[in-house]
Order: sequence, then structure tokens, then C-alpha cells
Amino acid sequence: MASDGVRSVLTALRVLERLTEPELMGVSQLARDLELPKSSVQRMLRTLQEGGWAAEVHGPVTRWTLTPKMFQLGQRHQSGNDLRTIAVPVMEQLRAETRETIHLSTVKGDSVFVLECLDSPQAVRAHVSPGMSIPLLASANGHALLATWSDDEVAKMLSRDLKAYTPFTITEPDTLAAAIQQTRARGYAVNDQQWQEGVHGIAAPIVVAGVGVAGIGMSIPIHRMSDELQEKFGEMLVQAAMAIAHGLGEPL
Repeated sequence: MASDGVRSVLTALRVLERLTEPELMGVSQLARDLELPKSSVQRMLRTLQEGGWAAEVHGPVTRWTLTPKMFQLGQRHQSGNDLRTIAVPVMEQLRAETRETIHLSTVKGDSVFVLECLDSPQAVRAHVSPGMSIPLLASANGHALLATWSDDEVAKMLSRDLKAYTPFTITEPDTLAAAIQQTRARGYAVNDQQWQEGVHGIAAPIVVAGVGVAGIGMSIPIHRMSDELQEKFGEMLVQAAMAIAHGLGEPL
């Protein structure tokens, strides 16, 4: 027989599956449809809400719906190879035009995980490699993807202990929040030596159906960087991110 823990997981999965229906669901309706006690359904919904999978829609009657997190999970599973296939030609063109290191990353826990990287052809270049994990809060790709999150999700992330990796790492929550707001406003994130001294990062989020599914970034030795190049490269990355998103089905 299934243990209590297994039964709870199965119940949560049944609730999740029911929430994929187009119409919004109330607790009473879910309980009737699933033939479960209202108290059990309510408990599962609160658990799913805490995990970021379900959200309340307030009105005369409180109803429930899935958050974009479910779409994001499915997008990562289904489009991992498609993402690389679509992104690499765009990345190659970007490398040819900038002669800098270009990388593609996704969020994995508290880090960004590098899916693909094209090295700069120049003798002095920033080192990034596929499979590398970089702290979310200390990377340009991390800030770019955080900018696609809700304010509540960002605030939750910024409430954690903020670790310094270099003398330039931002460890003040208010300063980080302002940087993320600035990223939203201009469309790309900037990382001035926050992860590695001597390396400047710029990145833009790849957004599909309102969800930041990945980030495309560039790493440049600090001695080659200037305000003019930062703006130029930032705009190029925004265009590259839009091209990749369009390849994944996002309308232009």
C-alpha cells in the first residue's frame, strides 16, 4: 500500500493536472471533480502555492490557476535541444560581429547553468564553458532572467544571504533590486566584475509567452569595455534574444 507521503504526492499531482483545464477552479469544484475532501484539496493548493506552482485569483469566489512556472518547466524539457539548435546560429553571427565570448544559459536553482558557449577568437578572452554554474545574483544572465520574474519572486530571492565573490559583487538588496529594474527598462543586464574580476558581462533574456526560458550573454575582458560598446552590445543581445524567441514560437 502507498505511504501517506506517496498519497500526498499523488493528490498534489491530480490537483495540478486538474488546474491545466482552461477554466479557473474553486476548492469546492476541485474537491467534487477529484472526489476528495475540501480540506485535502485546500492543503494541496496551499502547498503548490508555496512552491510557486499555483496562484489564487481573487473575486466573489476565490479560484485557482497554474503559474507560468509549469510552462517554464515544460518549455525546458521540450525545447532544450530546439533551443540550442535555434540559438547556435544566432550566437555564431553575434560572435563574428563582436569577436567576444557568447553563451547561452538557463536558471538552475540559485545559479545559471551554461548550456552552450562560443569562445572569442581573440588571444585574451573571458573563459566560460558549457556545464558551468554561475551564481544567479552575480551574473549578467542571472540578472537578465530575474528581470522576467514577478516582483514577489525577485524579493524572495533577494531576501537570502548575498555572498560577495569579488570586491565588485553587489550585496545590498536595494541596489540589486534597482539593477534588476534598470535591466527591465533597457532590456539587457550588465555585470561589472561581480562574478570574476577583470570580466564584464552583458545579457538579455529570451522570453517566450511571458516566461524567461533562457538568457544569451556576452563576456568581455574589462580592458576592452567602454560605455559605447556596452550599449551597442546590449542592443545586439536584445535583438539576438528576440530572434531566438521567435524561433521558439514567440511572435515578433
